[in-house]
Amino acid sequence: MKDLYKHIGQKIRTARKAKEMTLEDLAFEINMDWSFLARIETGKAVASIETLYKICSALNIEMSYLFDNKDLIKEEIIDKDLHKLIKDLPLKEKQKILKALKILIKD
Repeated sequence: MKDLYKHIGQKIRTARKAKEMTLEDLAFEINMDWSFLARIETGKAVASIETLYKICSALNIEMSYLFDNKDLIKEEIIDKDLHKLIKDLPLKEKQKILKALKILIKD
């Protein structure tokens, strides 16, 4: 469930930034403490349905946007596929893959 809360928070943050609003702007508009809103955006706090409705109304987005988790599902599938590919490899092969990934990610 934590992944879902983070996902919802990321969607809120993306929509807020697209509207060029600060945390403080949005918090003021929905009458909420900005630090609680920040915790929602990072997935560290769970918002009620009422709070999500207020956030969505202020950002002019549909609530369904927050629950569109296609990216989350894709990420889980990729994680599982990666794990399947490397789990039975010898340690030296895993170390080579890790080194290659670090190089790729650095760029």
